[in-house]
Amino acid sequence: MFPVLIRTLIIYITLIASIRLTGKRQVGEMQLSELITAFLISEVAASPLADPDIPLVYGVVPILLLISLEIVISFVTTKSVILKRMFAPPPTVLIKNGKLDVKALGKQRIRAEELISSLRLKDIGDISQLNFCFLEHNGQISVFKNDDALTLPLIIDGKVNAHSLSLIGKDSAWLDAKLKSDRRRAEDIFLMTSDGNSVFYVGQEKEKKK
Repeated sequence: MFPVLIRTLIIYITLIASIRLTGKRQVGEMQLSELITAFLISEVAASPLADPDIPLVYGVVPILLLISLEIVISFVTTKSVILKRMFAPPPTVLIKNGKLDVKALGKQRIRAEELISSLRLKDIGDISQLNFCFLEHNGQISVFKNDDALTLPLIIDGKVNAHSLSLIGKDSAWLDAKLKSDRRRAEDIFLMTSDGNSVFYVGQEKEKKK
């Protein structure tokens, strides 16, 4: 009995330490890669707990490897636009200017009844009240009413977000002109947001390379 308790304690401590290392959130806020990692960890951790004949190292090592892989993916996606789109795709517009995008619903395999139900939970009874409705990459629905300002990130860690530019009705020429007038360079900006009218620079700019 005592060895089982020790094995359980070691697996528990390993899981807690691993989750703390990732610095992640609630299950509903997880990205796809994070959710898959969580499922795999639960399976790996269960084996040495259920069968005392399985060496404990067969549970601890895979858990540490999975967490290390998730940390690497999180870091790499901040440096590569292509990988970021692969692991954390941009939100899908389901409703724009009060009009339902039927094609987007079909692509995401969302039934109209499911969307209406999700909107009711947000006290939205009429889609004409909405300026935008997004399906976020974590599967949650976010809404912006007609009187809500839609402020989106245009530059993140020095990289331009073309998807956000198109949503606020702007293009790269507008962004280049704005940066030029403010005497800034995209590669030096940590975060830039805009609602199409006002532009905000949040946080400090990245340190310029000498």
